[in-house]
Amino acid sequence: MPTELQSFKRLVLGMQPRAPDHTLRLAVELARLLNLELVGLFLEDTSLQNLAGIPFARELRPLGGGWHAIDIGQLSHDLELAAQSAEKTFAETVKHLRTQCRFEVARGSMAAAIATISQTSDIVIIGEPVSAAERITQQFSWLMEAAFRSAAAVMLVPSRIARNRGPVVAIVAIPDDPSIAVAANLARVANEELIVVDMAEKAVDEAKIRALVAAEGLVIRHITAAGVSVANVASVTHALGPLHERLVVLTRGVSDGQGAAMLAAHRRVPVLVIEPIESATAHAMPAARG
Repeated sequence: MPTELQSFKRLVLGMQPRAPDHTLRLAVELARLLNLELVGLFLEDTSLQNLAGIPFARELRPLGGGWHAIDIGQLSHDLELAAQSAEKTFAETVKHLRTQCRFEVARGSMAAAIATISQTSDIVIIGEPVSAAERITQQFSWLMEAAFRSAAAVMLVPSRIARNRGPVVAIVAIPDDPSIAVAANLARVANEELIVVDMAEKAVDEAKIRALVAAEGLVIRHITAAGVSVANVASVTHALGPLHERLVVLTRGVSDGQGAAMLAAHRRVPVLVIEPIESATAHAMPAARG
């Protein structure tokens, strides 16, 4: 089991209009703990303007008399105001952060923007919208899909977070699962307990767990939940039980984006989905800022 973590260098926060404030605050706290650069990325999807340019395209205005042609000028103005508001909020929230921070507006398709900007050393943070209507929009679905198609790790943040303290949980479903090393580093910098939930028979080597304890100075609990399918979110939620965790770490391939998003919503804690070890650069995570 590697005790290193991918060499994460940046947190990239996908910012959208009316995104929950706690997602930005979480990104700032992670940047502080992990000593990472924070990039606020406002995604201005040009497909909306392209849609407005179609002569027969219409929008429904419940309070404005039914269906109307989309006003491309008004749409562009609204997007500009939204970007300005997001930049102002970002600047205000990060003003005391000592790590490097910057705000960018990316124009184009979401998939192209995420693919162009993100790197293997990034963690892309996506906050779930508070409104159920916004959660089912095509725009949010595109953002999710683009993030999981990129080479970056992805952190999904639920619309409401249950707690800001508690253990860091690594869900293990394959031998030498890198989620253990990542979760161990996160637990160390956050001064939290590490809980390893083993969902595959003999996936965790107890000798390596003891070595990890000695190397990192962690308090570690090892819970066996063999037979539980990671694909079954309800069974995973039940297996986690009353752990009162603050964060869950999974390996990509063990869970897809939709499953991870459902787990985040069910547990009401952020879920970090990392790359498998063979496709990640195995270097140590930057030390926490003292």
